[in-house]
Amino acid sequence: MNHSSIGGGFDTSASAAGFIEILYPEIPAGSDADGDGLPDAWETQNFGATGASASADVDGDGTTNLMEYLADTDPRSGTSVFRPTSRVESGKFILTVPTVSGRNYRVWGTANLQTAWTAHDTISGDGSTIAWEYLLSQSSRYFLRIEILIPTN
Repeated sequence: MNHSSIGGGFDTSASAAGFIEILYPEIPAGSDADGDGLPDAWETQNFGATGASASADVDGDGTTNLMEYLADTDPRSGTSVFRPTSRVESGKFILTVPTVSGRNYRVWGTANLQTAWTAHDTISGDGSTIAWEYLLSQSSRYFLRIEILIPTN
């Protein structure tokens, strides 16, 4: 499982901070004949040929070509990037998720990094930005993971 963290900590209460972590799926088996870590059809569609580096960041947006494929963002546009944001408002933790059609997003959370993660919800991507909310207690902290899922049907 590929993953990256987004930004620094953010306050979920007066005395605690959290973070958002993105979990990326593996690429589909058999889709990478040239063995460079990217599906050949995606490379051809976006770069005109195979052989692109999975670790390159062609558009300079801080997201590798592999992560661009997995999030279904445009690897040639610095403004096309998967970056959920968060804020705390009226005792709620609000996660804003930019979605794309063809991807689903599972929201995981934990109040304590020493305990198991709980799957809270799966968001179906439709091209809109979706606000997901979690009610916080006054003294809690909360950590989130967003798992990008590529539907198999």
